Amino acid sequence: MSGATAALVVRLSLAGVLVFLVPRAASPGEPLPFGPGERVDFRITYAHLLAGRASLSVLPGDPAGTPVLRFVAEAKSQGFFAWLFHFRVEDRTVATWEPQSGCSLAIEKRLREGQAVRDQTVAFDREHGVAQVADPKIKETRFDVGPCALDVLSAFFATRVRGVSEGVELALPVFDNGKHYRLGVRFLGRERLDLPMPFGPQVPTVVVEPQLLGGTGLFVNEGRLKLWLTDDGRRIPVRMRSRVAVGSVSADLESYRPPDPPTRARAPLAGDPSGR
Repeated sequence: MSGATAALVVRLSLAGVLVFLVPRAASPGEPLPFGPGERVDFRITYAHLLAGRASLSVLPGDPAGTPVLRFVAEAKSQGFFAWLFHFRVEDRTVATWEPQSGCSLAIEKRLREGQAVRDQTVAFDREHGVAQVADPKIKETRFDVGPCALDVLSAFFATRVRGVSEGVELALPVFDNGKHYRLGVRFLGRERLDLPMPFGPQVPTVVVEPQLLGGTGLFVNEGRLKLWLTDDGRRIPVRMRSRVAVGSVSADLESYRPPDPPTRARAPLAGDPSGR
């Protein structure tokens, strides 16, 4: 396995958590399935050997008096492959999302993968429907994205509000790395998994595959991706599987910390982040 593949092992697993969309709108005033204090930790493996760890966490935020949530995704290479190839992955992404409108406000990426370095910030102007991008690898700085685009990390959390439903399609507007597109999901089935506490054995889950609408699997160029979510109102990601050039990458739930009850936010009144 090359150093690039080693990075892909960690990157695919983290990306799998971030980028998939699922149907069914939340009822107005219904508590969000996540809130400040929640944290999900994953153990990433390749060929059953430790390759890294990834986490998703929710933090409070209140800039300029506007109630918002901050989503933090982190991934680090660890174990045998990091040692063997001397290839370090250390990624951190922070997104700011407004629960009341269901819209993204900003995202900041700090990506370190071997010799590759990328720093990016995006600020969303919902009133004018534009995104301002600061990234040395993207020539343009201003993009028309519509009144309520979602960054790739907030899109995942927005879809946890929706739930998972068989036979129902959903399209959400996502802006990422200078590209504006719509994402959907293909329902694959249901399975029961043995998970660490506080879940326990035989936990009902749903299995989905993220897709570009009108296309094939979202990660078809780097391996098809499957994701497992708890089949309840929380829609917690607990497992990922992706085929790579040689073998497959796995990310499995290692630990889960629920939200802090006193600070749980409320779902937006709008049934769709785009206002539809």
